Amino acid sequence: MKVKKLSFQSMLGIVWDQKFTEIAFSHPMIRDWSKARMREFIKLAREKLTFVEIKPTYADENDLLLVHTREYVNKLKEVSKIPYLGFLDDGDTVHYPGIFDDILLVLGSSFTAIKYFKYLNFVYVPLGGFHHALPHKAMGFCPINDVSIVALRLMEMGEKVAIIDVDAHHGNGLQYILYNKPILKINIFAYDGHFFPGTGKIEEVGEGEGKGYNINIPLPLGSADDVFQRSLEILDLVEGFRPSYILVVAGVDGHKDDQLKSLELTTNSYNMLGLRIRRFNNKSKILGFGGGGYGPMSSLSMISFLEGLLGRKTYYEPLTYSQNKYSIEKIEKIILRFKGLSNFFS
Repeated sequence: MKVKKLSFQSMLGIVWDQKFTEIAFSHPMIRDWSKARMREFIKLAREKLTFVEIKPTYADENDLLLVHTREYVNKLKEVSKIPYLGFLDDGDTVHYPGIFDDILLVLGSSFTAIKYFKYLNFVYVPLGGFHHALPHKAMGFCPINDVSIVALRLMEMGEKVAIIDVDAHHGNGLQYILYNKPILKINIFAYDGHFFPGTGKIEEVGEGEGKGYNINIPLPLGSADDVFQRSLEILDLVEGFRPSYILVVAGVDGHKDDQLKSLELTTNSYNMLGLRIRRFNNKSKILGFGGGGYGPMSSLSMISFLEGLLGRKTYYEPLTYSQNKYSIEKIEKIILRFKGLSNFFS
């Protein structure tokens, strides 16, 4: 009798440690939301998903030096010893006793995920996707830039890397650190020139070896599911790039009920994102990050994304439609601007 070879391609791995429910780097006013999001996420995941639960290991402090300066790493170690809450930056990103160990656990989660791609094609790190931090400082609830560290580590391993960064906020740190690297970076975010962090012009396409590899798709504030769905057409470029790894910052802070209000998305948008990225499953390993999310629907939005990755279409909420009728037209023009890059990557 011929035995069919067991395939793990459609199986999902989630890197999880119970300590994730107590880690939050965000402003004191919303730290409880961040922790509640992790508690609700793992509860929903165990109810709705079939997955392999992966225990993370800690990174080494030298891993941080792939991106961050020695001076900044030393600062993180020092503030970790201070017995009270404070700020690493101008008033967004907190430090607290023991934060350095938590940072190493967060980064180690991604390194742990990489090891499991021998067996799985989808691995998700719910507490990860910190894309604002710069080499020398924290920013926007991000004490480190774990995504860029992982991307550079994969490049060291000889992998071809693409990053899809979907979040209410532009991944400014990610763009800055990898601007001259031949890593395809597609960023979809809310933008009006002022909304935090205020970066992400479409003219910023990279430089040096990274020229042409940086793509910003700024969504008008208030954009809804219809505009977001149209913006996902830019992901066609990933097929021409043919990466071995795709890192996905699937931030859910664009949900209409998020506390940091910017977009009018629903869980449907995150499900669409997962379904769209699933198309790359046969050719690329997909490492997802939880990214931002500070509202009552954050956890379900994360689950909707993962259900999309697993090929399930969900309808937890009615679709939303943008009030500005020109928003879709604007996104279509931006996508058309970048369409020719498929030949460039080929």
